[in-house]
Amino acid sequence: MSIYEFLQYPIFQRALFAAIIAGSTLSLLGIVIVIFNITTIRFALMHFGLLGGAIGLALGTNPLTIAILCIAIGSLLFGPLSDKFKLDTGLIGAFFMTGSIAFAFLLFYKAGVPALEVFSLFTGSILTLTNNDIVFVSILGIVIVFTYIIFSKEIQLVFYDEEQAEWLGVPAKRIRNCLLFLTGLSIGVAMKIVGALLIDSLILLSAMAAIRIAKNFKQLILLTSLFGLFTTTGGLLFSMLFDFPTGATITLTGVTVLLASIIIKK
Repeated sequence: MSIYEFLQYPIFQRALFAAIIAGSTLSLLGIVIVIFNITTIRFALMHFGLLGGAIGLALGTNPLTIAILCIAIGSLLFGPLSDKFKLDTGLIGAFFMTGSIAFAFLLFYKAGVPALEVFSLFTGSILTLTNNDIVFVSILGIVIVFTYIIFSKEIQLVFYDEEQAEWLGVPAKRIRNCLLFLTGLSIGVAMKIVGALLIDSLILLSAMAAIRIAKNFKQLILLTSLFGLFTTTGGLLFSMLFDFPTGATITLTGVTVLLASIIIKK
């Protein structure tokens, strides 16, 4: 089948639309992870999702919904707790990562929750997205873009020096916590699109590539969005054309973009 024939089906139409929106917007949160050096937050939130999935199965509700809810709650807590205890956000993430996985395994044992069923929630596929998922991805993408547009100068100051931004009257902690919250939501969405193990392809790789060759903040935003768009849509279309696994193809496309940026920089 050709790509045109694939796109006659609603399932592939939804997938392409999600790839365009997610790739061009969710990737912008990768900048937050790279600049704040909080790569551990990804693993902490994934473990939060694992705990949420276990809770959902134990309660007999939709485990994926509870998993994403737990991820959202976790992303809300990282910033305030980091400020309260005067600890690096990455260290708070490590604390939550170990605690949440311990509670999850306790539920596996005590509530008889099948661990394999919980882990299977995070395989993810862009081809399984529903219309409600598309609406959520679109709203989240719009919020991310408007956040970067409206608070562009403030975000740049926070990225450059959070303490100096506070001294200049910028609500740096609120902006950082808002960005962490959006990052958490994006990670939850990415888990459903490409699966937990391939989150970096959607969130991180484009920002890592753009930050190597961008000369200013505007270029960084634009290149990250373009690289994210190419990674998701290119990976999806390649997977259709050559009958490859979608998540893996998107990830390999992101890796290719990152390698190309390294070569260009050299």
